[in-house]
Amino acid sequence: MLGKATLAIALFAQASQSWAHALGTDPTVIERIDAGLMLPSELSLVWIVWLIFGLWIVQNLDQAAYFFSGAVVGITCSLLMGAVGVDVTLPALLMALVVAAWMCVGRTTPALISASVVAILSAASMMMVFSVHADLSGDQLIRIVASVSMLFGASFFGGLFKQIQLWLPTQTPIGIRILSSWMVALIAIQLAMHVMTP
Repeated sequence: MLGKATLAIALFAQASQSWAHALGTDPTVIERIDAGLMLPSELSLVWIVWLIFGLWIVQNLDQAAYFFSGAVVGITCSLLMGAVGVDVTLPALLMALVVAAWMCVGRTTPALISASVVAILSAASMMMVFSVHADLSGDQLIRIVASVSMLFGASFFGGLFKQIQLWLPTQTPIGIRILSSWMVALIAIQLAMHVMTP
């Protein structure tokens, strides 16, 4: 009986050490995937890009393929480049502010311009994610999963606002313009915080 108890304690201690090791210096594949999935959502710039993507695509539903192509190109470029030593938050926020202000007008945008802007915003936001979390983004698996998570987030908001447009077709145009004006205010606040932060 004593031998069985000793064996059980030894096995428990070994399992605890293995678990601590997995959580510490040798992260498991599951933990790396989880870290990659969470990385984009920790940056406010990413949320701004997601919201702009969703709102803008509803105003240009016939150009949805261009929007997704731009997002894929931008995210792929950032995946290949990884962390950069340059802070691109300010130019990305300025571009997002211009897009949000343009959406307030309620007009359609040429497809190539939309795709190019989405590509630039997607690349800039992911570059900042990788730069802020440079210690994690050095892991190729984490970087790939984070890129996929970024694309899924954009797809989610695009699908969400498109579904709202199907439910409320008459209210959507003015609703998108109102939400875009809120985005202008939100981005302006982010710009002020970024400029004032030393």
